[in-house]
Amino acid sequence: MLSAADIRLRLVAAAVVIMLVLFFASFRALDPEAHDILDFQEAFPTILEGSQAKSTIKSSQHSEYIYQIQNKTLGFQKIYMISLPERTDKQDTFAMQAAFSEISYTFVEGVHGGRIPTKALPHTMSQKANVIGCWRAHNNVYQKMVHENVSTALIFEDDADWDVALKHQLVQFARGSRFIVNTTERDTPHSPYGDDWDMLWIGHCGTWVLPDDNRRFFVIPGDPTVLPPRFRDDNVAKPDMSHWQTGPDGGERTRIVFRSEGAVCTAAYAISQKGARKALYHLSMVPYNAPIDWGLANLCKNKEYNFKCISPWPQLVGVSRPTSDPAKWSDIDSLPDSESTVKEGRSYHLVYSVRQNVPLWLNGTIVFHSGNPDIAPPMEISDIGKATGHPEILT
Repeated sequence: MLSAADIRLRLVAAAVVIMLVLFFASFRALDPEAHDILDFQEAFPTILEGSQAKSTIKSSQHSEYIYQIQNKTLGFQKIYMISLPERTDKQDTFAMQAAFSEISYTFVEGVHGGRIPTKALPHTMSQKANVIGCWRAHNNVYQKMVHENVSTALIFEDDADWDVALKHQLVQFARGSRFIVNTTERDTPHSPYGDDWDMLWIGHCGTWVLPDDNRRFFVIPGDPTVLPPRFRDDNVAKPDMSHWQTGPDGGERTRIVFRSEGAVCTAAYAISQKGARKALYHLSMVPYNAPIDWGLANLCKNKEYNFKCISPWPQLVGVSRPTSDPAKWSDIDSLPDSESTVKEGRSYHLVYSVRQNVPLWLNGTIVFHSGNPDIAPPMEISDIGKATGHPEILT
């Protein structure tokens, strides 16, 4: 029979062994957030190892937090893609683009405006059926977010296209949005983009700087994903870039992030829970008669319910058009068949389009081509997304 002293000795020895096991195991445990940040798919390893894997993930906890943007939902709780059920062509394209960029999204059915009963429309609504359908589809997303208490969501339309280095670009954009809403580098807000925003309008066809807040900018110079000014003429509105384009340090490849007065077109934008509530009320529950982008722009411009919008210029998300009859390009505006001719496909407002680089991706290539080879040579993703920004307060 063991003595009391022997029993105590064995218990102490067992406790020491357990403590040592736990101590060494702690060094092997993966941090859940860091694991999520680096959770890239193993498909097409040549591309990932040769480009995205070159991204430098910072060592400190605070700087790592912003790199949640490189996860499969780009740092948002959800990503939604709106498309009419019958537009399987656009859904095929979007699925391939999302696979390229390792993005996970939820499909949301678009709406045929002609099927919405008049009694379901806001008082004064008098728009074309296609415009009404677009309006309702976006409101359906807001309703879903409010009902399910989704904190943040990125909303794509089905013809959206983006740069192959989007995840790199969004890290810089997030640094900009955090600066605009006064989130410091050491803060850890609920969203890596900062918390005090309603809308991040990253995919538009023109935007305005809010006059009341026209001194604070986040500036990203020397950005290979920025089209020079001569390629931006088809945008509806263009912020004045003369401050960054002229002078000894000026350049034509600069992107800025700022408090926005609104934008036109809704290829892609993020909206917060509080932003979705404000939008759903303003666009559906009171008299309303405008396309969806006009309504959102009015919220930004008039600061209804303290609605806060942030935009990049130039935009981060554009649109792609397939080689086809242009009559099939848009589900809102279309040409009569008698006026249509087949046109070659292209992507708008982008340099290194995901859509146009799909064939290279499928071949396992890690060097991607631009739509304008005279201004942008072939490059790897790590070089395409290398630009780094800084805050500026104009005097």
